[in-house]
Amino acid sequence: MKEEEVAQYLLENPEFFVQHSDVLEKLTLPHPINGKVISLLEYQVETLRRSAASYQGQFEKLIDVARENESTMQKSRRLILAGLTCETVDDFSVVISDMVRDDFAIAHHTLVLFEDLTDSSVRSHQIIDDDPLLSHTAGFTDCFCGVLPDNEMQYLFSDAAGAIRSVAVLPLLSRAGGVVNKRGVLVLGAKDASAFDKDKGVLFLQHLADLLSAILLRLLP
Repeated sequence: MKEEEVAQYLLENPEFFVQHSDVLEKLTLPHPINGKVISLLEYQVETLRRSAASYQGQFEKLIDVARENESTMQKSRRLILAGLTCETVDDFSVVISDMVRDDFAIAHHTLVLFEDLTDSSVRSHQIIDDDPLLSHTAGFTDCFCGVLPDNEMQYLFSDAAGAIRSVAVLPLLSRAGGVVNKRGVLVLGAKDASAFDKDKGVLFLQHLADLLSAILLRLLP
């Protein structure tokens, strides 16, 4: 009799082991971990234990995701409420400083607006072709994580540039009429190389950049 036939017979006759309990007691299987011979009952218990551990791990991951989503929602809510109080780009700069300090605990950040600002302490920069200072940083239209050229790091962070091991670039854009216009950039700098690793996702950063862009556009002429 072939293995398939035995399996089919047992499936079609689930009462077999009830009627022949002595056979069930004599069945042995290798332990799923150490390979030692154990009874069918022990094997089932061990299998159930491993399944329970797997489900527990999945459940804990779901809890972590839920907590992260709640944290993201709370940060977004605080940013929106603070942004609604802004009346000038200087107010906007203060909101960003508070956000970076309180919600991200990031040591360094730089906000640069691509506008000709007057009566403002916010740093401004005029984009030009082959810009020697910000050509790489200003070129992004989506968020970026990783490292920037040394000359741009020096321009953005001055003396602190040497201590920064990874950055996140958040482009501040307008998309009126489907046309993308670069209005500024927020660059976050971390001392930990893994903080803004290039392989990490940028979904939340992109969400943040979109919110900041919407707030900024209210304040620009």
